Amino acid sequence: MDKLNLMSTFVTVVEAGSFTAAAKRLGKTKALVSTHIAQLENVLKVRLIIRSTRSMQITSEGNRYYDQARKILDDIVNLESQLLRESQSLLGQLRISAPTTFGELVLMPFIAELTSANPELKIELQLNDRFVDLIGEGFDAALRVGNLADSSLIARSAGFTQMSLCVSPDFINHYGQPDSIRQLENLPCVFDTNYRQSGSWSFMQDKQKIEIRPQIIARVNSALAAAKMASTGRVIAFCPAFAIQTMLENGELIRLLPQLCNTPIPINVIYPHRQHLSNRVTTFTQQFIAYWNRRNAA
Repeated sequence: MDKLNLMSTFVTVVEAGSFTAAAKRLGKTKALVSTHIAQLENVLKVRLIIRSTRSMQITSEGNRYYDQARKILDDIVNLESQLLRESQSLLGQLRISAPTTFGELVLMPFIAELTSANPELKIELQLNDRFVDLIGEGFDAALRVGNLADSSLIARSAGFTQMSLCVSPDFINHYGQPDSIRQLENLPCVFDTNYRQSGSWSFMQDKQKIEIRPQIIARVNSALAAAKMASTGRVIAFCPAFAIQTMLENGELIRLLPQLCNTPIPINVIYPHRQHLSNRVTTFTQQFIAYWNRRNAA
């Protein structure tokens, strides 16, 4: 029998006023309650209750132990209630990991919207383009852009983004308009190393996969940085739609070979386990998926 259960039995005996009444409250036999008190006294090496055939008396040590034990048991009940309340509400903290550009351009506006509607929810967003260890680094969930490797993590699909070739109008004025993917092998390109194919880009043409090795003049681990370099008119970039949307809208960039180069890339919310998933994680996931679909439909 663990100390906490022995402690709880003792507190019930004191509050019930007798072993018989305590046994009834606890749903145990009087003999078992008496055994638990004896075990507790043996552990503590002190007499807590003086018993006779007709009455019992709490010793001074027993009264001191009761006061502290009652406080400990109340604290445990309060802690359990608080944890249950937080897990079932949007109260407390979430630690989220996400790729840098995706976090800056997509997640930050979403988090601002979510926390504004739920002011007791606190979110810590860690932006990093490496694959973090969710369990080892204490993350509640992560956003992943791209195909997932096999793992024990639970993944929830949020949808897709499109990978597109993009250049500035100045690039077209200088180099001309390419009319085939193969021409990219002879034109200057910037390579985003987050696109996890070493030095190559893949496309689908006539339901067949085509892989090319672009003429890479610069490498960077940021889709936004690659897009910014493309906007100078010096290079071609291959970027996800969320990284270039604003620059497409304001005319800094245009899509190149759009009929061929719209490669879908999955976006997933991942978390370590499915059991006992807090309402914070569930709500974050559901509302982000709704936000992402709403954003793409606009």
